[in-house]
Amino acid sequence: MKSNEIILSNRLSCAVEALKEVEQASSQAGLNREQTNIMRLLTEEMISMTMDILTDCKGSLWMEWEGSECELHLTAVAPIEKEAKAAFIEASKAKVNTPVRGLKNKISALLAGMLSSIDYPEFYMSMSAGFIGDMSNGMPYIHMPSAWSLAAYEQNQPKEKKQAELEGVERSILIGLADDVVVSVKSHWVELVVKKRFSAPLQAGMPKFTGLSHVCIFVDNMMEAVDYYKKLLGVEPDHYLSHWRNEGFFKAGGFIKEAGQGDVSIAFVNVPGTKLTLELMQYHNPAGRKEPVFFAANDVSGARHVALKITNIDEAFLHIKAMPDTKLINRTEEYRVFGISETSPSEVHFFDQEACDVDERNIQTAKILSGVRYFYFIDKYGLQWEFEQGHTDIGD
Repeated sequence: MKSNEIILSNRLSCAVEALKEVEQASSQAGLNREQTNIMRLLTEEMISMTMDILTDCKGSLWMEWEGSECELHLTAVAPIEKEAKAAFIEASKAKVNTPVRGLKNKISALLAGMLSSIDYPEFYMSMSAGFIGDMSNGMPYIHMPSAWSLAAYEQNQPKEKKQAELEGVERSILIGLADDVVVSVKSHWVELVVKKRFSAPLQAGMPKFTGLSHVCIFVDNMMEAVDYYKKLLGVEPDHYLSHWRNEGFFKAGGFIKEAGQGDVSIAFVNVPGTKLTLELMQYHNPAGRKEPVFFAANDVSGARHVALKITNIDEAFLHIKAMPDTKLINRTEEYRVFGISETSPSEVHFFDQEACDVDERNIQTAKILSGVRYFYFIDKYGLQWEFEQGHTDIGD
């Protein structure tokens, strides 16, 4: 697809209009905010470079895209009056004959060489041994090419030669962000094409479940709770107790209204004869109500949360976010998929260990915990769910 063409001049307003058009086209192409900002930076650099090289910028700019591949096109009228053209070529010759820094100066000399190739073939050929380089599988051109590609040049040049000739160029925004820069001349028109390929934008997808992770129960005293469930269900606390903190996830009371800091102790215990793991959770901060709430058996309510393991947590987050009658536990735009804060082996304790013992189990468990990612939501009937990815040490 192609955007509208923006007429360019030396007026600042034309650059503003071009940026606005590129931003709109980026949105139509499905680019996110970060990708759109990259296209804006490339547009600004193209316009600024062309104005500096040609002095009088008269032409047009537009954007083309297909899937995740985007191109910015800028065409401009090159000097056509004899005196202006001669002055431009002389200035560019000077840039070739002295150390050249920056992509702008090199493209300026390149354009002058192409414009003068008929009248001054020796000037163009002198450049072909420098920044232009060999373009046809290492074989020099026997005619004057009308286009030059930075990507092709970098691919065909020896590493040592390329590094020397591109000294200072790496500081260019175009070099840093673009995949290719193509320079061409047709009659008295010059064209710059900047190419950029982005990763395919993330799309919402149905969660890909792999099994049940755990059922969470909030408690007010961790060790008393472990002892209680051991007596009630015959649970052997042969798993571990961990203490961890999390930035940006919990605030006391109802739905989470803003980011905060959580300070939590957690014990995982397996229910014998099943693949079910209980997660006992005690909040130290923020402190919640200590008295349990008891519901009648037929009350519409539910457990604290039921957790399911998935393998595509980012796509699943978008899917849940778009579901009607389903609420993320934090309704602000800042809520996202979070990760458990980095856990050290000393913060993990197995029930068959002394308090100060640390062995390979602690190290591996701390590593797993530090890689877990998750988010919470509440369904239509008030049951809280957790989708998590990375908890390979618990569950079925």
